[in-house]
Amino acid sequence: MNVVRLVAALLALGSVPILAGGAWIRPSSPDGPLIWGRTDGIVFGIRSTGGLRGPRGLIRIGVPNANGAPAELVNFVAIEPVITGFGSRFSRMGFSELDMSQLDRGERGKRIWVAPSETAGELRTLPLLPTVIEILGGKPKGQRAPLEILSVRLEVEPFQYTKAHVYVVATMVSDAPNEVRLTVFHHPDSAPIEELTTTATMGNYERLRYLWLKDRVVDSRDYPARNSGAAIDEFRDLADFPLPEMLRTGDGDAIVFCTTNEQAPGEVQVRNGPGWTYRAPKLTQYWRVPGHEIQPDLRTRVNVRQVYWASQTQVPGGPAFENLEVRQRYVPGQVFVFGLTPKEPSGWEPKIAHLAREKN
Repeated sequence: MNVVRLVAALLALGSVPILAGGAWIRPSSPDGPLIWGRTDGIVFGIRSTGGLRGPRGLIRIGVPNANGAPAELVNFVAIEPVITGFGSRFSRMGFSELDMSQLDRGERGKRIWVAPSETAGELRTLPLLPTVIEILGGKPKGQRAPLEILSVRLEVEPFQYTKAHVYVVATMVSDAPNEVRLTVFHHPDSAPIEELTTTATMGNYERLRYLWLKDRVVDSRDYPARNSGAAIDEFRDLADFPLPEMLRTGDGDAIVFCTTNEQAPGEVQVRNGPGWTYRAPKLTQYWRVPGHEIQPDLRTRVNVRQVYWASQTQVPGGPAFENLEVRQRYVPGQVFVFGLTPKEPSGWEPKIAHLAREKN
């Protein structure tokens, strides 16, 4: 039974089974915090009472606490569809966290909610939270337990200006607990989509300063942000780094790592902005695009910021990367994988060719 049919069958029964194992994190009730993930890896969520903190219009990414305390936020993922047409990319682009909502008047940021099934696109709130765990194959004797997949379909409020109407299926697999796979789609009533970018928007929270490309490491401090006097402008967009400049795994996946230069980022206090004090362990953050998903125009892009968003608070230690993203021509159902790992890029298994040494 495929995921679509399984979801429909579960909804018809009015309940979602809970499988044994104890490694999955899921909402305990329809009004509980909207957080999903693995106790042995990472979690993701959307805005909800008791959930991971942050603005509207963003998927939250974090790590669970071993002591049972609430999960720690690490980064946000925004959804940015670019429609086809004339004009600059920026003029044809939607920003899920910045565009005004039409469903919740006066609120900035698009509403994101859990869809009732793989076919539903209506704008409504659900009493059920249809999270699915699908078992792949049996459990052969003497081998590992069967793989489990957790999938949550996230509907995104339509973008009024561009008329883009999209959704994302967030998926985690039990044997890859440090990654969330974001599969992107558009609705039939959407304007034609040129690119559907999912972008990690808060790298400066962990103060990510090293961008790992083929045979080199780009340091954010080599690209000081412009200083216009307006805090919102104190950033710099770097040029795209195209596919030939990106690292490739042995399986042919394209991957880009981003790391902090600090040994213990959680020990640095942001005194003028306590909310920006990083609380999670030191982590390597990355985007991975499976080899069969790669389009010829795939590229990675970052921007550098010297103050935290919408503030005059300087980032301790100098400019850091804020947005980390991979862009490419849109194909319905394409996958972007975001990951967090305590390992340095050099610890990736199997080893990645053309990985440069870390800067001092």
